Amino acid sequence: MSGGAAAALAALGASVLHAPLIRTVPPRSWRALDRAINNFRRYDAVAFTSVNAVDFFFLRCRKLLGRVPVAPRILAAVGHATAQAVAVHGWRCSVVPEDARASGLARVLRVPRGARVLIPRAERGLNTLASTLRKSGARVTVASAYRTLPDASGRRALRRALALGADAVLFASGSAADLGARDTALSGAAAIAIGPTTAAALRARGVVPAAVAKRPDPKSFARAVVLGLRGRP
Repeated sequence: MSGGAAAALAALGASVLHAPLIRTVPPRSWRALDRAINNFRRYDAVAFTSVNAVDFFFLRCRKLLGRVPVAPRILAAVGHATAQAVAVHGWRCSVVPEDARASGLARVLRVPRGARVLIPRAERGLNTLASTLRKSGARVTVASAYRTLPDASGRRALRRALALGADAVLFASGSAADLGARDTALSGAAAIAIGPTTAAALRARGVVPAAVAKRPDPKSFARAVVLGLRGRP
């Protein structure tokens, strides 16, 4: 859970425990991303599908080039939080969907036929955006910028919290939902999803979300907790 969501919940009087179920690490190979960065002028567009992709991409740019390259003509981000992360590095995203999912970005991102598009993403990310762009005639490069691994210490922290009677568990990604859904279901705590993709991951694990945030931002996430707990004993 993000620090922003924790702060919003604390302001409402909640006691918040951080139990990160996944951790982000470099990809097993930088080859595809390094090739893309070293030939960055060839790209007409870059599309970021997560804050982690933004962070690792710019770290790699600075390592290889010693600087942030000139931004391409078209910059897209999956949501406002991701766009804000891009802005920290001096770039400005012109395409940011209200539906903060890869499918939402795929619906609004329009590039000329034959345009070269770079998508830095998780090593085993969804292919929704890349497939849609390729069908429209774009030449897409998907480059692994990071990967996620289970966080054993976070799993232990979650189990301790549930054993002590935690009322709700907030899931901020499908990967976290895959790892923590069973423990949450067994405890009877309310599962709160940051968005539809995470909610779908919970349902696939047999957990019906008590609430789904309307937007993937801290205030919406906190409001979803209040909604999810309303009426529970």
